[in-house]
Amino acid sequence: MPAAFRDAIRDNVLIALYDYWRSRKSGEKLPARADIDPVDMPRAALPYIVLAEVGEGGNQIRYRLVGTAIVSEWGGDFTGKYIEEITDGTYLEFVRGLFIDVMTHRCAVLSESTFRWDIGKIVGAHRLYMPLASDGETVDMVLIGQTFSRGEDRPDVPRKLIEATDGHTELGRIHDTR
Repeated sequence: MPAAFRDAIRDNVLIALYDYWRSRKSGEKLPARADIDPVDMPRAALPYIVLAEVGEGGNQIRYRLVGTAIVSEWGGDFTGKYIEEITDGTYLEFVRGLFIDVMTHRCAVLSESTFRWDIGKIVGAHRLYMPLASDGETVDMVLIGQTFSRGEDRPDVPRKLIEATDGHTELGRIHDTR
């Protein structure tokens, strides 16, 4: 297990979800949607998961399942909607970039940043994107864990960490998302 990547996750719900996803992998093969069973998933993670269908190199993203904590924080349920139906502009491109990273690198991506709503609400967003592949190779779905924090628990510096898959010198790449 890439310890440096796991150690970089600062949220217990996301750590539990990452461990669960890793337990579903088979060697170099990515887990499929069929390998993900809510009955076996850490109970604390269930309200914070999102399942998204991806295609066309990340240009087609449709949300298939949205957890209750996400619905509550977002202010609405976007299950069944395409990404362009719920966001636009730079945030759309930021989120699409996370999906593209997962699809391109075929590995988990961690992102933390401050999230601002137009209504003046500011929270920290902690996102963990994990690839799923029906054939074990081609990413066709993404399992996402997203939690929120307020006040001093908000991320002070935006960051993105991509899990390394080569086992060589660099265990991940950190990108400032500002």
